[in-house]
Amino acid sequence: MIDLVRQAGIDVSDWANYERGRENPGANPKYCYEWAFVEPGVQVVLNLWHEAMREVNAGIEQYFNFRGASASQEKSGARKARRRRMEEAVALAYGSGLPVRVIVLDGDRQANGKPTRVSARLLDPLPWAVTRYNDTTGECILRRGVAASAYADQFSLSPPDGKSGKREVTATVRERDPEVRRFALQRAKGKCQFCGAPGFQLSNGSTFLETHHVIPLSEGGVDSVCNVVALCPNHHREAHYGSNAEAIREHLLSVLSGT
Repeated sequence: MIDLVRQAGIDVSDWANYERGRENPGANPKYCYEWAFVEPGVQVVLNLWHEAMREVNAGIEQYFNFRGASASQEKSGARKARRRRMEEAVALAYGSGLPVRVIVLDGDRQANGKPTRVSARLLDPLPWAVTRYNDTTGECILRRGVAASAYADQFSLSPPDGKSGKREVTATVRERDPEVRRFALQRAKGKCQFCGAPGFQLSNGSTFLETHHVIPLSEGGVDSVCNVVALCPNHHREAHYGSNAEAIREHLLSVLSGT
């Protein structure tokens, strides 16, 4: 496992930090049984079973439901934790537009309480991408040979240290459809839809703009592609708090009416 994870581009130096690490870092129990590995801001590496892959629309896909029947029947605490970390990695790849490398597994998958036995592993030379992820249901689709999204917004970013933090929310939280955000970012093609300035580039190569509801949700605006634009951070703040916020709104409505 360690050789394939290293080959995929993940830093494996910490694998040696255990009792027998100098002689056999690949046997570190903290890592050798993991299903997902993350290089923050760069990429995600996932272990996927070959038999679970399917040919769909002239390509290869794998479907997951991290909170489906198989998840609810999971009895092992260690496997539940690996499942949770794998979903976190998938959510990060989807939200931040990170490329996915896949280690393809063959062997006997766990069934009826029997242990999993991996007989072969291979690092797929082609990249994968998370093309759909629903953070409410846990459903996701990964597709082989697809580039990760070239764009990201404020809801896509993970904390700078790569660790999730806690925050206290005291206001009403309204759901924002990630597919609407993605469409708006793709439509803007990396440029602010108010001033035309290009967004800045993130460390993973994607272009950053902020998605904005022209008519706010709090005012009855819809979470739809007909009401969401992509703006540079300055004009996004100005659209909310500037003295000419109403003029910006009118301009953006005219932009949307012409798309």
